[in-house]
Parts: sequence; structure tokens; C-alpha cells
Amino acid sequence: MTKPLRYLSFLLLPALLQACSHGSTYSGDTSGAGTYTASVERPKTPEELRAELLTAEQAAPADYLGVAGTYHRNFISQLVLEGDIASKATLATYKDPVLTVTWYSKTQTEIGTQQYPVYELLRPQGAAHFKLKTDAPGEVASVAMSISGATPVE
Repeated sequence: MTKPLRYLSFLLLPALLQACSHGSTYSGDTSGAGTYTASVERPKTPEELRAELLTAEQAAPADYLGVAGTYHRNFISQLVLEGDIASKATLATYKDPVLTVTWYSKTQTEIGTQQYPVYELLRPQGAAHFKLKTDAPGEVASVAMSISGATPVE
């Protein structure tokens, strides 16, 4: 082999090794004795992706459930809460969401908090209507409602 070709091979060999080693690992010592293994990640199947999404939705129901509603006092001074609980989940079904109600005074001081289970089934992207009559303190000026949890249906 002539000198120019030998120098050219020394320049091309590292570039060729670098191009071939993408996604691979080499473990060994500096003497050159070691093992060469290729690690290639395969894409997940749609079934695996759906299973991961379902697991994530079932693990955190409060992240996928929201509530919107109103409140008023009836003739016997009960505070009536009425609204809808909506599910943003794409795969998970929930049952018995827990509605957390916080009562506030005119100065926005928290007076109390109470949790109420709503015995309904919430399908993916579905909604459930609720109407609750509560014995809230008389000093209540405003109400905040949120969902603190639910039971995922297997």
C-alpha cells in the first residue's frame, strides 16, 4: 500500500467507525479487548401506548376531572350546590368522584371544607350532573368546588 493511501485510510477509518456506531455502545478497556453491543429502541405499539395512557389516567383521577357549578340558598336556608363534573380522560372510566367544597366569608376567609361523594359513573370524555343540599354555615358568601379524587373502573 502506498503512503498516501495509508494516510487516507487512517483518516477514513475513524469516520466510518463513528458512522456505524450510532445507537451502539462499546465496553472494554483501553487495550482494545471488550464487547460491542448494539442497543436499538423499538417504537412502542399502539396497544402499549394505550395501556400507558390508561395507567396514567387511572393513577391521577383528579387531574382528569373538573367541576363547574353554581350555588344558592333555598327556603329552609340550605346551601344548594348544582353543577356538572366532566372527564377529560380519553380511556379511563371513573366512579364516585369526590366533590370538595370550600366555604368562604365576605372577606375571603376560609370558613370550612367538606367532601361529598357523587355516586355517578363518568365515562371517558363524559359528564355527570349533581345537585347537593348542604347545611353550610350562615356566614358563607362564596363557594369553591373541586374534585379531590375518584375510583377508577377496571
